[in-house]
Amino acid sequence: MADSDEIFLALSGPLETAAEQVARVLGLEANGDLRAETGELQYKVRARTSDGVMGIYIGPNTFQPEPGEAQAMDGYGVVVDVQYRTHKPQQAEEARLMFEALVEGLPDIPALLSHNLVMLVAAYLPERGTHTFEPGITLDVEDIDVWRPWVVADVDD
Repeated sequence: MADSDEIFLALSGPLETAAEQVARVLGLEANGDLRAETGELQYKVRARTSDGVMGIYIGPNTFQPEPGEAQAMDGYGVVVDVQYRTHKPQQAEEARLMFEALVEGLPDIPALLSHNLVMLVAAYLPERGTHTFEPGITLDVEDIDVWRPWVVADVDD
């Protein structure tokens, strides 16, 4: 499985509006409309940690938990998928830098940073600040007691 790094944002409304906000903060350049195929808008941006161009895909959060379970990202309407295919070892760091830039540039918007749609790396709530999770904390219900104070929704057990 290819590594992936995602930033979940508690944005609602039209995808175009959310994508414009993200693109403005991160300095993204539009690179395609994939809504008919994947539901995403495609962008590109120069990396900060090396000389390369990354693909950024912004779309609705369509990741659904199993029936009766919860996931940390359930209350987040938009996902920003960070892809640095030519420099995979730097991808997680690039995603972290983008997460920090979004927290600074959109200070009223809660955010989550995840790795491989499994591990919860960090969370931001405007009233609480940023929290970095210990390695091994998942987005899934088995870690709800750890991440519940750091997510936007009041998730039931």
